Amino acid sequence: MINRVLTVWLCVLGLMIGVPAAAQEGKEYEDHILSDGKFTNEELAVVILRAKDDLTSLLEKAVAEVKVEMEETGLFSPQAWMLMKNQDLKKVSLSGQAESAPPNIKVHMFRASLRSVARHNRIDAALIVYPGSIKKDGETQRIVAVEHEHRLGVSGLKLIPLNLEDGEASFGEPISQKKPFAFFYEGKPEKQSGDKLKK
Repeated sequence: MINRVLTVWLCVLGLMIGVPAAAQEGKEYEDHILSDGKFTNEELAVVILRAKDDLTSLLEKAVAEVKVEMEETGLFSPQAWMLMKNQDLKKVSLSGQAESAPPNIKVHMFRASLRSVARHNRIDAALIVYPGSIKKDGETQRIVAVEHEHRLGVSGLKLIPLNLEDGEASFGEPISQKKPFAFFYEGKPEKQSGDKLKK
């Protein structure tokens, strides 16, 4: 029954829910509905909506910053954002020479930073945005790649089409993809985030 409910919610919300991974981490959530490692339908709905709201807040903030940077310079650099335990949104900063590192190196540094703060139980959600491109109908389309994770068991990758015309940036409909956990539950088998949903 829970698997059926999960499948329906995933289709509606377009998020990848790793319930087994979250349930295995139950000891970390003594004050949370995940503490017993079991879900009622009501608890499941609360978990999904909480993760969706948190990640939506992060995404809106990050995309707003990308839009400003694109419209000012025609480019944007990788950025990372965290949702702190007190619900504050905080941008991750790189210091010194790291700030002038190539974009792909910055993304690796952001992943390492977010992994560290997540392991110290200081954040509830994290997100990295960086520029990329995809081939669509034989043409190259610029995108904003968004890696996102939530401690409640959500992990995914969104590819958001990006256009800059007459100095104004606009964004297309996101394409969602699976992504293994890298910040909160690294080391858990990848198949845990989806296999049980298929049964």
